[in-house]
Amino acid sequence: MADFSALSELRNQQRPTRRNDKTYGKKKAPSAESRAMHFDLFGGRDENSVPSKQIVSEDVLEKANETEKLTIANHARDTPVPPVPFLSEPTFSVKEIPTEHNPRLRGRRKPASQKKMAALTPEKLQRLNPLLKIVEQDGVKDFQEFGRSLGKTYLCTKLGEGSYADVYELQAKDPDEAQRLEKRGGLIIKVIPFDVTGTSNDDIADLDSITREIQLFQTVDALHGFVRCRGAHILSGEYPDVLFEAFSNFKDTHTADSAQNIDPRNTASKYKPLYAILEMNHAGTSLGKLGQNGVASAFQAFDIFWKTAISLAHAEREVQFEHRDLHNANVCYKSLSKDGQLDVEQEVVEDMKEKPAVILGLSNLEVTIIDYTLSRATVGGNVIFDPMEYWDHEYKEDPRESAGEERQYKTYAAVRELLISAEAEAMAFAELEGSSYKPINKYERFVPKSNVLWLRYLLAEVLARGGGGGRGGCLPGSSRAAKKLQVEMWETLEEVFAYLNGTTAGLLPASADDFVGTAVEKGWLAEGDVVAYKAQVEE
Repeated sequence: MADFSALSELRNQQRPTRRNDKTYGKKKAPSAESRAMHFDLFGGRDENSVPSKQIVSEDVLEKANETEKLTIANHARDTPVPPVPFLSEPTFSVKEIPTEHNPRLRGRRKPASQKKMAALTPEKLQRLNPLLKIVEQDGVKDFQEFGRSLGKTYLCTKLGEGSYADVYELQAKDPDEAQRLEKRGGLIIKVIPFDVTGTSNDDIADLDSITREIQLFQTVDALHGFVRCRGAHILSGEYPDVLFEAFSNFKDTHTADSAQNIDPRNTASKYKPLYAILEMNHAGTSLGKLGQNGVASAFQAFDIFWKTAISLAHAEREVQFEHRDLHNANVCYKSLSKDGQLDVEQEVVEDMKEKPAVILGLSNLEVTIIDYTLSRATVGGNVIFDPMEYWDHEYKEDPRESAGEERQYKTYAAVRELLISAEAEAMAFAELEGSSYKPINKYERFVPKSNVLWLRYLLAEVLARGGGGGRGGCLPGSSRAAKKLQVEMWETLEEVFAYLNGTTAGLLPASADDFVGTAVEKGWLAEGDVVAYKAQVEE
């Protein structure tokens, strides 16, 4: 039996620890300088005025709450987790100087109150009011004005696509600002068209799903291993030229499989959508691209898998989090150092005389979990989840699917079966206790074993990039001790996969948190690795 004394040192500030509880520190509060940019893309705030917060009457709020039909249930856990504070300060801001002390006004810039806001019907505004409260907006911003402001300061490149969304990278044109932006982790925006009327269609998101994603996006911002939330904004109007050009360039230079989203101006013409803009730091390169220029190293594979597992374990404890869509595009990695190095330093493997006490972290990779469209969490006693109707069917094999795609779709099916079983168990337990059973949506229930199923998928993907699913090679120039360590690391990951893949769902660890504990007990992960990772993320 492993000694859990090291794990017990990782205390959670909110709750006392128990035996086998693994907790990891929260992110330090960012400084104002690290969160603020020096340009207001949305034209909302101005150096000559400070807009007052909107005062909403209780009657209006009561009516708005009646219209809020989100897939959220009051399903509190035994020990309620207080909500993670939402970020209220947007990325793009400027210094606020009283008008009387600013001789430069002279009508050159509009006061904030006069800047253009999108005109919507009272019915749409009433439906949007709960979401506008979440993002702390007084109204819907104008998309064209956003585009004009963006184009003046940033170069825009489309990076990829998500569910209904297009993802763009912004790079500052000014060299000094570009350096400051890089120090803050870069800047990515996710643009999601959505419908506020409740009409069902397959081309754009709906109001409920956007609200859920933004709430989850704000909530996990405080957790290590998850993308930073720099702001969320709601806009309306024509798709701006600067984004459309980036969209077109991406479509012209990528295959049809990579560029599947339809022309955003066709979407705008057909549906007259609103848009959610999510600002975040640059999480790096997706796992799907690992090994494209050669097989992944043992250090990369080890770090990507275990850092993801530890991050999921932490999120489970903090907000009862399940990702439910952790395919290889939703785990990203980037260098922890300024030089961009993406693997262990050459001197380390050349000069290694014996196995290091701490292995986790030698790859120099920061690993981040992204995209919470299908995720589930408990926030302030409220359960936020996606009903996942799209995946609520039996899996059927398709000969056109790659091995990775087959693993991914089988994992959706395995999660669905897991939740069906959990529902049956809850009904049987209620009957045994002689109590009434209150049916709930199966995707509302907290079943963190789903994270373990996705970790099984993830490990298969990592191993496939390290030499075709078997033991990968060793880095050139490795000393005898370094070669021995790399072989041991590959063998450990293979042993973990054999365990995850060969154990029935019912006998697998109940959560990622339990899985990390099992890994320490079995010697797959050293206690020193867990402690070192805690120290690294709190630096």
